[in-house]
Amino acid sequence: MIKVYEIPAEKIDSVKNILEAPDQTSGELNVEIEKEPGKGKEKAKSWKINEFKKQGFILREARALGIEKKVFYLQISGEKDFFQRNESAILNAGAKALNTSDADDIIRKINEMESNASSGIGFIFG
Repeated sequence: MIKVYEIPAEKIDSVKNILEAPDQTSGELNVEIEKEPGKGKEKAKSWKINEFKKQGFILREARALGIEKKVFYLQISGEKDFFQRNESAILNAGAKALNTSDADDIIRKINEMESNASSGIGFIFG
C-alpha cells in the first residue's frame, strides 16, 4: 500500500521531527546482560524504534515536482498495520492524506523524478 500526504510549508518541521526522530530506550527489561566479558551485568533496555525511518519514505517539495504550491509531499509504502500504528502522528502534526487520484498523480511525478535521477547517474558512470 502506498499513501501520499500533503504538508503545508509551515508544518514541515513538525512532520520532519516525527519522521526523523531517533530511536530511544523506553525502559528496562527484566533481563540482565553482560556489559563486556568479566565486567559485570546490567539490565537490558527496551527500545522504541522510529518506524518511519525503518519503513522509509520519500519527501519532496512541490516545486521540485513541477507544482506551484508552498507544500511538501510525503510518500510512504507500507502494510496496513504500519499505517494503523503510525499515521495519526503525522496527521496530528499537520500532514493531510491525499485522495487516490491526487496521490496517483504525485506518485507518478515522484517516480519520474527518481527515474530521471537514476538515468543521470547511469549516464555519468556509463
